[in-house]
Amino acid sequence: MSSGLMIGRFQPFHNGHLKLAHQILDECEELIIAVGSSQFNFTFSNPFTAGERIYFIHNSLVESKIDLSKVYILPILNLENNAIWIQHLRSMLPKFDSIYSGNKFVQELVSSGSETCVVHSPVFHNKSHCNGTNIRMNIVMNKEWRDFVPNAVHKTILDLDGVKRIKVLFETQKDGIGEIRQYPEVK
Repeated sequence: MSSGLMIGRFQPFHNGHLKLAHQILDECEELIIAVGSSQFNFTFSNPFTAGERIYFIHNSLVESKIDLSKVYILPILNLENNAIWIQHLRSMLPKFDSIYSGNKFVQELVSSGSETCVVHSPVFHNKSHCNGTNIRMNIVMNKEWRDFVPNAVHKTILDLDGVKRIKVLFETQKDGIGEIRQYPEVK
């Protein structure tokens, strides 16, 4: 059985992620979604907890009528030793044959090892707007963000008072020139 892996922080899960989930399930029998940097939360770059992000993803997939019997959603801790990153994924996740990532660093990590996994570069949906940084900044600046996330994510962010959380994190973590200080230093 073929399994495709998508890994990300999902801060928040957006329409581009949802389209990628559909793409992977069109090409593979199972989808594994690894919620990366799961130990980081309540920073501007990582405002939501791993549990909240899993909730975003689960509800978005249900809303999109994806068969959850073909999907695994699992948190994964960051690993500071990049040389063994792929082995770390293998030890923490169900078996996967393919990784879907447009991240050149991820592609390099997989290709530099003895890994037999195939890396696919996904087609990104509206990448300039559908990315976590843009969505969080739009929230801070009271700009449009609703159309960039699934309905389930929008509703959950509102239910969590996530708009206020993101704005408070932005205000309390910026330095004097408007740059965000990282707590901890992750993006």
